[in-house]
This record gives sequence, C-alpha cells and structure tokens, in this order.
Amino acid sequence: MNNNRAWCVVRRAWVLLATIGLSAGCQDSIVKYLGPENNELETVLTDSLRFQAWDMDNVTDTREWTWTITGPQALVHHDSFVHHGKGQITIVDAVGDTVYNRIPLEWGIDNATDSGSAGVWTVKLELFGARGRVDFVIVRAP
Repeated sequence: MNNNRAWCVVRRAWVLLATIGLSAGCQDSIVKYLGPENNELETVLTDSLRFQAWDMDNVTDTREWTWTITGPQALVHHDSFVHHGKGQITIVDAVGDTVYNRIPLEWGIDNATDSGSAGVWTVKLELFGARGRVDFVIVRAP
C-alpha cells in the first residue's frame, strides 16, 4: 500500500510539473512597446507617408501622425508581415471623417481610402501583441 501511495504522489507531481511547463510555454512573453530594437523608420511628406518597424516581439503600442494630402483620396500599400497578434491602420480626413480602417496589416496588398476632404489627415497605427514587421506606404491617389 505504501508503494502505491508513493507512486501516486510522484505521478501527481509529474502531472503538476508538466501542466506548469505547458502553460508557461503557451503564454506570450512580456508585452513590449516599439523601441530602438525595432529600427523604426518614418517619412512624412506632403502626399506621402511611410512607416517601417522590424523584429517586433509581442509589441502593443500606438503611433499617430498628422499628414498633409492635397487630394481627396489616398492609396495604401501594405508590405507588413504580422504573424502573431494584430495591427490596424485608421485614417481620418481633414474634417474628422474616417476614410480608412483596416485589420489586419497585410503583405503585398493595395487599398484605396474612401474619398475625403483634402488637408491635414490623421494616420493612426495600433499594434496589439504583434510579432513580425510593419511596413506601409500611403500616397495621394492620382
């Protein structure tokens, strides 16, 4: 009887350790913000905006730009690869109307914004537990 009881205790200990190990392995690492390790590059010019960030590892953060556009519509080219988590780009025109709101960030996709009012637009990037890279270009539509 003692051997059975000892074996039961050992088996329960192994099950507990295995459960803890599997649980720890499935959890994300610490939530991080965009930083120098992501090699952020941004270029904001009239009628053109580009943003890049690399080597993201569980990044939850927001970036926002004011951007001048001389026309009513823009084209958004995505070269992002977010393989875990998600990201979203929202663009608001000069009078406060949302002209673009896309989830997820994509690879090799071109989208057009809705038509809006030319002037100073707001571009907002939101990342939620994102891993991978963000790379997008927004230009005034011809």
